[in-house]
Parts: sequence; structure tokens; C-alpha cells
Amino acid sequence: MSTTSLIALASLAAPILAAYQTKWNFNSTNFWDGANVAQPGFQFINAPDTSFTQGFAQYVGIDEALSSGLAKYNSGKVRLGVDSTNKYSTSSTGRKSVRLQSYGYFDNGLLVADFAHVPVAGCGMWPAFWVYQGEDQAAYSEIDILENVNVHTANTHSFYTSEQCTVNIQTGSLVPEKSTNCHWTANGPSSQGCSFNAPEGTFNQPFNDQYKVIALQVESDRIRIWHFKKTEVPADLSSASPNPDAWTKTPTVHITPKSCNFAQAFRHFRIIINITFCGSWAGDDFVNTNYAGQCKAQTGSTDCKSWVANNPGDFVDTFFEFNSVKLFQRT
Repeated sequence: MSTTSLIALASLAAPILAAYQTKWNFNSTNFWDGANVAQPGFQFINAPDTSFTQGFAQYVGIDEALSSGLAKYNSGKVRLGVDSTNKYSTSSTGRKSVRLQSYGYFDNGLLVADFAHVPVAGCGMWPAFWVYQGEDQAAYSEIDILENVNVHTANTHSFYTSEQCTVNIQTGSLVPEKSTNCHWTANGPSSQGCSFNAPEGTFNQPFNDQYKVIALQVESDRIRIWHFKKTEVPADLSSASPNPDAWTKTPTVHITPKSCNFAQAFRHFRIIINITFCGSWAGDDFVNTNYAGQCKAQTGSTDCKSWVANNPGDFVDTFFEFNSVKLFQRT
């Protein structure tokens, strides 16, 4: 067979993927604009976190969030924080905070968060930027993009799905007690799901000192997550059509399906931004020497709720500030 014929066959076997194009661009002009069909924005969830992660946080609605300054546009940025003024009873639903959920959802694409600031320092804090299918769906899937607790300084990524889903790890540091089976059930063990540790410096104040962008790519053949320092952000992320295959930085996590249909297992994602306190992870980590245990030593307290309730000044810097959140999809 001629060389020309071989090249022609190869081109047929490897179809060229369509380029990514901007689908959503949320910023300080439209972050909570739910009326715009093309750019549906975020809604504020008005509920206690006890209904989500047993946390000590009372999420407030949009009117209170804006009037109290927990949510605001600040010099071209979107600021989302917590009450750092008032004390609370430990028998209350908790410190006032925000939980935002995108009106729109997506099945695949490239989600890019450009951070000006991530939550810092406060012992008891549990901030997260993540995507999930939601309790209102028959199936469940979740990917945690930025999440950890208390004074930890390394980000973590977890993948959960109600589908049976075993993955191949191309890149990533799997949490020791986890496995390559990302299957999740509501009453399953704490070891379920696939979880990965990101490098030191990717959470808390070290992130603010060095990093700027986290990107998540979800497609049927792969899921990848990148952390970009301020000096590493790909130039094409400023364009309307980035190409992650051309990026030179190795992803923090790169998984591919082994025995799993990614298109079925990871889909119908809404974007979630929230800051809670204590609860099933931060509360345990606060005192548990199997984890960090620094908060017990740092605060002199053995009760996460009591510390969070009575020390508002510890949470002055516990806020997100976004330059933008963008979703790109192939046309």
C-alpha cells in the first residue's frame, strides 16, 4: 500500500475534534443573572448546610447576601464570603454563608475558574468549588475541583458516580484509602469514590500566593484537571477557543475509562460554590490526629462548632473572589 494511502486511512481513523468555543462566561457583570437564557448565571440556595454535609453554616438567599455584603461585585471581581462579624449559638444552624448553584447544567466541556482569591486560614472552614448532578436527579455524579478543610495547603479532587465506574489513572496521586472505582452510594463507606491529592501549595493562602486558574475537562474519553500558577496560564485561555491538547503543563489528574461509560457516569453537571464549617469532614479534621490536627493545637479548642460560633474574626479572609468562571464546549 502506498504512503499516500496509509496517510489517508490514518486521517479517517483519527477524526479531527471540533474546537472549543465559549458557552458561558460568568463575571462581575452577570454572575447571578438568572434571567439570561444564554448566560443563566447562579442562584443562591437559602437553606442550612445540615441538609447537605451536616455543616455549621446557614446559607442565605440573594437579598440577604447582597445587603449584608456576603456577595458583591468588587472592582471587577465576584466576591463570595461568610459573616465575619457576629457570634452564633452552637445550637443554631450556623455561621451565615453562601451556596451558589448554576441555573444551567452541562454534560461535557472545559470549565475554567480564574481565581483572584480562595478562602484562607479559618479553622473549621470547608470551602468548595465543584460540579454535581444533584439530588433532584435519578442518578448521581460529582467532581470536586477545589476542596479541602481547615489549614491544609494542598487541594484535593474527588470523583463520584452512581454508575459502576473503574478508571485508568494516566496522571494523579490517588488518596491511599481510595480506589480506582469511582462508584458511590448514599450509605456507602467513606472509602468509596476516586480521590486524588494535588501538590502542596494548591489550597489556602499558598494558592493565593502562587496560583490563579484551575481547569476541568470532561469528555467521554478523558477527564483532566490542571492547576496553573500566575506565570503559567495558557495564553489561549484569554481567547474564545482554547485548546487544552496544546497546553504543555501536565494535568494534576488525568483519568480515562477502564470499565466505565464516562458519558453516562459523569454528566448533567451544575456548578456549585459554597463555604461551610465543621460538618462531616472539617469537624473531624479539626481534632483528629489521623489527619492534620493542627486546629486543635492552634485554637486550644476541641469543639469545631464552638470555635466557629465564637470567633468571627478568624474568618475575615474566608472568601472566594473570582475574575471569571467560563465553560467552553466543542461546537
